[in-house]
Parts: sequence; structure tokens; C-alpha cells
Amino acid sequence: MLKFMKIIAIITTVAALSACSKNEASEQKKTEVPMEQMSKEPSKATTAQGVGVITAIDTKENILTLNHEAIPAIKWPAMTMGFKVADPALLSGLTVGDKVDFELKADGENYIIVVVKKR
Repeated sequence: MLKFMKIIAIITTVAALSACSKNEASEQKKTEVPMEQMSKEPSKATTAQGVGVITAIDTKENILTLNHEAIPAIKWPAMTMGFKVADPALLSGLTVGDKVDFELKADGENYIIVVVKKR
């Protein structure tokens, strides 16, 4: 009986840790700016240039989280948010804390990073 309880405790711990790591990944995709501060008018820009600092790199989901300056071309204020990258190779050589120039390309209603370079 004691062996069975130890197994249950281990399984419960692993499940809890797994749930925590999934929550962290989903959290990094969220913006830290209230949506009401973003422009209500749809942007007609298909590409936009930005400058930001890397706050997280998710190589499994190919998401680069940036604390970026305002991006006037798409009427976005400065904020922290995660972006999909068009090519996983774009993440190579980047580290958290790097200041980067990046280019976004419209992909439906979202924007993806197509170019990123360290400053």
C-alpha cells in the first residue's frame, strides 16, 4: 500500500509540474498592454519594422517574446508580446536580453517575424 501511495504522489507531482510549464508558455504569448490601448482601426500595412529587447525564446513553439517600442506602421503602442517566427533558424544565436531590430509580416490578422537581427 505504501508503494502505491508513493507512485500516486510522484504521478501527481509530475502532472502538476507539467501543467505549470504549459501555463508559463501560454502566458508569454499574451500582451502586457490592455487591448483598449491598441488602435481599433485595422492597419493596412503588410509589413512593419520594430525595435525591441528579447524577454523569452520558445524554440518548441518558435515564439520570440519581445518588449518592443511603439510600431507606428501598425498603430501599436510599446508592449511585451510573443511573435511566431517564419523560420525557426531566425532564433539561432539570439539570447534573452539581446536588443534587436525586427520585421513583421502580416499573416491574416496576426503578424509574424520574418527578419530579426541583433543591434
